[in-house]
Amino acid sequence: MPTPPDARNTARRDASMSLLTSLLNDTLDPGYAETAARRKAKGEDAGGSHWTRRPSPTVLLGVAAVALVLVIAAIQTHRQAPAAERERQQLISRVQDAERKNSADESMISTVRGQLQAAQAEALGPEQGKAFTAMSVATGASPVTGPGLEVVLNDAAGADNPSSTDPRQNGTNQSRVLDLDLQHAANGLWAAGAEAVAINGQRLTALSAIRTAGSAIMVDFRPLSPPYTLQAIGDPKSMAAKFADGADGRYLFELKTQYGIGFTTNTKSKLALPAATQLTLSDAVPAP
Repeated sequence: MPTPPDARNTARRDASMSLLTSLLNDTLDPGYAETAARRKAKGEDAGGSHWTRRPSPTVLLGVAAVALVLVIAAIQTHRQAPAAERERQQLISRVQDAERKNSADESMISTVRGQLQAAQAEALGPEQGKAFTAMSVATGASPVTGPGLEVVLNDAAGADNPSSTDPRQNGTNQSRVLDLDLQHAANGLWAAGAEAVAINGQRLTALSAIRTAGSAIMVDFRPLSPPYTLQAIGDPKSMAAKFADGADGRYLFELKTQYGIGFTTNTKSKLALPAATQLTLSDAVPAP
């Protein structure tokens, strides 16, 4: 039968969307609504929650205590900073004073040693004195001056790049000068006819050691830093030619070509090499 007109007028046109309409109109879950109604009937705050309650005095006291500790720590750190900086500067000053004193002592020792050797040569007479002087120069016991050859080795540009490795020795930078390179340079100078050799002012003797300790190159237990300057006393032109044609000179030139390590040689009209600082006489036998 046809639907009465009144029924058509009272029926909702969105009956098919009852679920969506319920979600829009009834935003609060029925359980929550019932609980809120009961609390309201009992006279409690239906909309209150523990998040809106005022913090307890204990919590406020704890927060204040933490803030006070942080403030005190910041003040103490600020006050201690100048004292720490003063101690640091004092330590640096003490180290510098010790280095200056050591340098002055070494200079005095070298002067006294030269005076002693001059007196010994004079006491020995002309012939034996000449042999004594030559032996002192060869052993590094006395300072020496004269013409010679200067060889400078230096790390290549980009030596601080940790991503590159040295094919010559795994785990090291290919653009850094190694103790092996300084050994080649010193041996090449001796082979070219050098009478005396020094590296960065450190006189080499028959007992000298060139080795690596950590990231530094040590010569007779003294750390050196680049550039490494080797000075050799002897005939400049002859040494320059023999050094360049020798195996050690070619090795250093290959380092320059392949890895960019700095390598230069220059003849000098006058060089001054100090005496060895750690020279100990362990045995002496008169010549036959």
